Amino acid sequence: MTQDSDLFISSHIAQIAPEHLEIALQEILKHPYADVPLVDDKGKVVILIDAPTNKDAVSTIDSIRTTEGIFSFSPVYQHQED
Repeated sequence: MTQDSDLFISSHIAQIAPEHLEIALQEILKHPYADVPLVDDKGKVVILIDAPTNKDAVSTIDSIRTTEGIFSFSPVYQHQED
């Protein structure tokens, strides 16, 4: 496979300040390769990244990591197919 047809899947746990939770979730979900399957009322969030290339995944992760209100962003699982 070429770089353009890789498959990259990862999951992350984020801690978001509760007062920024709703706005941060809206920002995260603007990314075409991101999904948020679980959220609790204390601001703990599971974020899934399912991108067609490593470059798309890294760009999405870097952008989410700098979202206002996120003060912790940790990878949990990563899988890549070449």
